[in-house]
Amino acid sequence: MTNNLFYKFIKLITVLLVFSGQQNLSVADDLVLPDLNGKQIKVSDYKGKWVIVNYWATWCPPCAEEIPELNAFHKKHHAKTAVVIGVNIETDDIGYVKEFAKSFKIIYPVLQAQVEDTVSSPYGHLSALPTTFILNREGKVQQTIVGGVTSRQLEKIICTSEKTSC
Repeated sequence: MTNNLFYKFIKLITVLLVFSGQQNLSVADDLVLPDLNGKQIKVSDYKGKWVIVNYWATWCPPCAEEIPELNAFHKKHHAKTAVVIGVNIETDDIGYVKEFAKSFKIIYPVLQAQVEDTVSSPYGHLSALPTTFILNREGKVQQTIVGGVTSRQLEKIICTSEKTSC
């Protein structure tokens, strides 16, 4: 067990070092990745809604801590205003990621990053996990949050941008 935690720690440090070396990433028009069942999902399919794109990993404690908040936000807003999309950066054991998502009762779509996608994002610089990109209704990055997020934080960003009360 200790060796497994050590391996995950080393992996996290490696990923963060690679993330910190990424600069001047261009913003892409779309992100297309498979979900945990292999179905291709396009973020652009959600244009017209706010899209919360959350990069995470099972071995990241702050990532696990924010899942209930992301679930609550998605449950409240997915029908009309906004959706959450998780992007898991682990590429070695999709079965474990599926079990993790099930045990944490994740209700929003979880996409699986490909090997070349684990160190970059089409929406901007990834300096740590979790990193959340908030895309406005037009699909442009409105804000980036490094670290855990809450449902209340996300609602405040959206309501302030749309000049409405939540």
